[in-house]
Amino acid sequence: MTSKLQQQAINVLKLALPFSALLSIPAVAQPPEIEIFDNVRQQHWVGVSPVSRNTIWLSGEKGTVARTTDSGKSWQYFQPGPEDLDFRDIEAIDDRRAYALSVGNGGQSRIYYTENGGNSWRLRYRGESDSFFNCMALSPSGEAWVHGDSVGDEWRMVRSADGRNWMQVRSAVSEPPQSNEGGFASSGSCARFNNDNWMIATGNADKARVLIKGSFGIRFRVVETPMQAGPMAGITSVWPVNEKTFYIAGGDLNDASSNEDRLWHYQNEEFIALSEPPINGALYSLSLIDHNGSWLLTSNPQGAAALNLDNNEWFKLSDSNIWNIQCHDDISCWLVGKDGYVGRLQWQAPQERTKL
Repeated sequence: MTSKLQQQAINVLKLALPFSALLSIPAVAQPPEIEIFDNVRQQHWVGVSPVSRNTIWLSGEKGTVARTTDSGKSWQYFQPGPEDLDFRDIEAIDDRRAYALSVGNGGQSRIYYTENGGNSWRLRYRGESDSFFNCMALSPSGEAWVHGDSVGDEWRMVRSADGRNWMQVRSAVSEPPQSNEGGFASSGSCARFNNDNWMIATGNADKARVLIKGSFGIRFRVVETPMQAGPMAGITSVWPVNEKTFYIAGGDLNDASSNEDRLWHYQNEEFIALSEPPINGALYSLSLIDHNGSWLLTSNPQGAAALNLDNNEWFKLSDSNIWNIQCHDDISCWLVGKDGYVGRLQWQAPQERTKL
């Protein structure tokens, strides 16, 4: 929304300019309103993967995966494995191929794959009894990395070069894990591939860190961050811009009243805290989209908000319990959460003003 000072400045400008010049004054950029879909099964959704304007995959509790191929007008539901699995992440390639990641100890951490639109699924990998997977990232080449909680002095990561063969990797990071260092399965966003870079976010330890590796790199290097850390605190989501620039979101999941910074921008080997969003508690998700400027989108059980990075203005999007926001290119962003919440931000192309 436009602030009073902004509106006053616009009014003064209108008085000073001829009518023909008014036609070229850009409107203050605002995010679109959320379109809510009430035709989705009423359950907790956490994973979301939009692969086109029409095809969106969801994953969540009760061992359930959903898919739409008509922009949310109708949904299909699938059960890749047992009903007690909790699918916290889904990474889709197109309308037929997708990977679903379940989380949990005792062999509940698993990776399933479909190549026929969800009609049948194959178990690609099952974690050891003491493994707990948090999130998965997939590159266009088919390479994938899964981030799991460390066990003792070992990283528990899983890698696939082609999506077919999966193997545990214990020496992929240049430094050993801290005690109890792991990730958060709150949005499937603690591991990401973007612009030829892999990034993994950690928490639950003395320092919250980001692990970084280029497409052709061998091992992840480690960057310590100023994000609040400790038990149930750290980075929940990371967004790579390039090898030396990224955004992180997180906080303390046990303390909704914490006043420490929850959003950071890393550039030129320096962390800069961003202004605080109008929602309380640790942030669960993070997405970056360019549309009439650059926007950061974030959410948690207290709602969702969008930050215009050009003028540092926050817009509250919702008060609903939203765990994840993921976007397809710069067209649409999908929001999912508790009680069957599914919504969409449909970003429209800028409209040219009609000349009079």
